[in-house]
Amino acid sequence: MALPYIAMGYRMSKHTFLFHFTPYFLFFGRHPIPPSSIATQMDQVVDLDSPATWAKVIAERVALFRKVMPMAMQNLSIAQHQDTLRYAHTRGGSYKLKVRQFDVVDFVYLQWQLNDTLDTSFGCTILRIKAIRPSGVLEL
Repeated sequence: MALPYIAMGYRMSKHTFLFHFTPYFLFFGRHPIPPSSIATQMDQVVDLDSPATWAKVIAERVALFRKVMPMAMQNLSIAQHQDTLRYAHTRGGSYKLKVRQFDVVDFVYLQWQLNDTLDTSFGCTILRIKAIRPSGVLEL
């Protein structure tokens, strides 16, 4: 029964032979976010060349994950239930979208999206509506 916890401890451990990266990071491209109660213990680098150290670290992490995972799974099931209720509300027919009505003299914001995070040529431009086509397209 400890195998899932051992696997999680291994995947979230920084390894010396992986240049202090975790297998989790190398697979998913982002660092794992463990609960704050165990984050400091997960931060140490594990030397796999020393079996005694590795066995000790894995045993400690198995104990931590056994304690923390039930709470995390309960929080996950609560979040999934809230998502189910939100989906049922929006798709059940009782949810009404806000319809925006524009007139020809109104001002609107034209917001440009960033091409990438280094793009600095973004911002909001305020324009006046010149005409509204029958299809609903605004001429600015």
